[in-house]
Amino acid sequence: MHAIHVDNVTKIYRKGFRGVRVPAVTDLSFTVRRDAITGFVGPNGAGKTTTIKMIVGLAYPTSGRVMLYGRDAALPSSRCGVAYLSEQPCFYAHLTVGEMLRFTSGLIRLPQPAISGEVERVLGTVELGHCKKLRIKELSKGMQQRLSMAQALLGSPHTLILDEPMSGMDPPGRRLFRTLMDRLREEGKTLFFSTHVLDDVESVCDDVVVLQQGELTYSGQVRSLLERGFLGTDIRTGEVDEKCREALLSAGCRMHHHSETNEWTLFVPRDVEPGSVIRLLYEYRIVPESIVNRSMTLEELLYKQGLEEKR
Repeated sequence: MHAIHVDNVTKIYRKGFRGVRVPAVTDLSFTVRRDAITGFVGPNGAGKTTTIKMIVGLAYPTSGRVMLYGRDAALPSSRCGVAYLSEQPCFYAHLTVGEMLRFTSGLIRLPQPAISGEVERVLGTVELGHCKKLRIKELSKGMQQRLSMAQALLGSPHTLILDEPMSGMDPPGRRLFRTLMDRLREEGKTLFFSTHVLDDVESVCDDVVVLQQGELTYSGQVRSLLERGFLGTDIRTGEVDEKCREALLSAGCRMHHHSETNEWTLFVPRDVEPGSVIRLLYEYRIVPESIVNRSMTLEELLYKQGLEEKR
């Protein structure tokens, strides 16, 4: 059973006095694996937040259905053990950090004797233990994002659905969240999070779901997507004599000479085995100085070039 199943979902909003129909997502279908981290990416206005709201029951599809662990997402019982972090968290600013977390613990019906220990645990997890007595209005945006994550972690949910969880965070905060996500996956948690930062997807995600203008353009493993963007291998060497150059060209390599250093860069296309080229160099007593894969960036794969087929 999948953690999340979005099945042929269309969401249409009506805007303005005339009620003009504006589609947010159109005929959208994808699944999210259990015990994995899935990134949800797309440009502004692609429909990510609308989709997440339908998953957590804050909005309803115009057509199609959304399932959480085999249950209709419209049912409150489907969200038992599921935590949600909003893109724009809203707190009672006059409360302290500790008071806010104790209030939330009551809302999710944690046993009273366990609340104090649970608050200490989640604050330690997001490195906010020293802020327990600070009022929320005194926190920076990045610290409020940490507090929002601490709130989501209360009660140790099995699934976390996070809308732009690293928005406004500084580099140490981003590193903390990436490390935390890895640890949660190791503990058997399921994470589904939207982001604009593709480096986050490449660093921590197992799978990725991509939206463009409310439509699905890719759903699958990050590794498979990156393999699709592999172009070949660059090999840098010192001087290459004429016989070796002829052999390399015959093997399918492209060559570029750097006259200022008398070095060569060999490009080995993806359909040529790099090992055979390296063995050929050794036959001519040439030791490569560097071997680097040449790939399209994730941004180029998703946004600039586009994907040749939908999955």
